[in-house]
Amino acid sequence: MENKIKIFVACDDKKNFNDISNHLQDKFNNIDIFKFDTLKSISLSILNDKPQIIICDINLPDGSSIDLLKKVRSEGKNKNLYFVIIDNSNDSKYKSISYTYGVDDHFFIPIDWEQFLSKISSFIRHISYQLEISNENALLIQLAEELEQEIQDMIKLSIKFLQARIPSSYEMLKRVAASSVWIAQTYGNLSNEEIRDVEITAFLSYAGRIFLPDNLLKSPVMITGKTTDPIMNQVPISGSEIVSSVRRFKNVALYVRHIYENFDGSGIPDRLQSWQIPFASRIVRAVLDYEEYRTIQKKSATNAIGMIMRESQRLYDNRVAILLEQYVTSYEQELKIKDEIALNLLELKPGMITTRAIYTEKGLKLVPQGVNLTESTISKIINIASSDSILGYVYVKH
Repeated sequence: MENKIKIFVACDDKKNFNDISNHLQDKFNNIDIFKFDTLKSISLSILNDKPQIIICDINLPDGSSIDLLKKVRSEGKNKNLYFVIIDNSNDSKYKSISYTYGVDDHFFIPIDWEQFLSKISSFIRHISYQLEISNENALLIQLAEELEQEIQDMIKLSIKFLQARIPSSYEMLKRVAASSVWIAQTYGNLSNEEIRDVEITAFLSYAGRIFLPDNLLKSPVMITGKTTDPIMNQVPISGSEIVSSVRRFKNVALYVRHIYENFDGSGIPDRLQSWQIPFASRIVRAVLDYEEYRTIQKKSATNAIGMIMRESQRLYDNRVAILLEQYVTSYEQELKIKDEIALNLLELKPGMITTRAIYTEKGLKLVPQGVNLTESTISKIINIASSDSILGYVYVKH
């Protein structure tokens, strides 16, 4: 349906209103004209009915249209509204004042109808173009929401298949996804779409296990960087093939394939190392191993994160391991530090005591745990961070 453009005409002279209305209706088909005879009535309707064009006599019984113009222009939500003044005074000072306050055009009576209609026509073309863009944007948003729902449905379907084979997998994968997203967001260099792919990768990280025999279903694919059974070598390949059947998951399929690459290049299936391994795969690998230490091997949170940290740079990206430690020590009850708060650099103050070591993105340990921060120390940290960013947050005693 075509959007009709609302034109408000404020005029207390019936003849003038009829002249304006008739010329507009003869010229344009896609307009609705609304008549007002006071500033008060049109002011109230502007708020509720949101016109695109206002045509207003210079003077109305309860005041000047310039007062209405000033009010309209002072409100940001009316910035795309066109305002035209009709002036029967023939006094050029009003025209000068109206342009000062942002009028779009100012016509004297008798109106030059050719110029008047030409100007209104240009307004309508621009408004129609903006409405078209707005409608297209609304359609894109709707399509994006539908696509997101389809993605959610596909993830749910995949998880149901996993649950049929591995009943306990869903709750664990939810934790893996939550931790992975936190790490991706805290790292700060990933787009929203990349973070979304990290989340999907986490949920689908068990896809390749569907084909495992029953006796291996509850076994980790790897322990300390080595496969627990020769058949486990097929898990990342099978998982990638399953996920790649959905075109939207092309990147996710790549990430699933490389979850079990070790950081030193000794992993499976392609022996990628270091920065060759997709960052999403590095994130999910560390979190998945942590969760499997907790759920399958029944390790305490302290022991599990300790094992991850000890294997940093051999099995895991050091940056991911540090951020994972920050996450679990913030959310695992047994690891929480009393009266600890997470701060950004600019929130640091002399006298604060670090509850955890401070690392840079390149792995430099700037400050150990338990340091009483001084003004000089804070200044040095900020200077170094200007060229080598702090990884995650700075944790101090509250």
